[in-house]
Amino acid sequence: MAAKKSNPASARKAPAGKATDSVNTPVRNSAIPKPSAAAKAVELTHDVIAKRAYEIWSSGSGGTESDNWLRAEREQRGR
Repeated sequence: MAAKKSNPASARKAPAGKATDSVNTPVRNSAIPKPSAAAKAVELTHDVIAKRAYEIWSSGSGGTESDNWLRAEREQRGR
C-alpha cells in the first residue's frame, strides 16, 4: 500500500461556500493615525487645575500654593 503525499495547499480549506482564492483576511496596510492637536487638547478649567494642584500638595512633594498651581498648569498643558 502506498502512502498518500499531503499537499499543503489542499490542507487549507476555505469556509463552506467560498473558493480558496476569494477568502479575505483583514489587514491594516497603513500606519496608525496620530491624534490631531485638537483631539489632544484638554480644556483647562479652574477645577482641573485645582484638582491637580491638590494632588501635588497631598503627595508631599509640592511647594507653596502658587508653586503647586503653576506646576499643575504646566503639567496639564504638557510642558
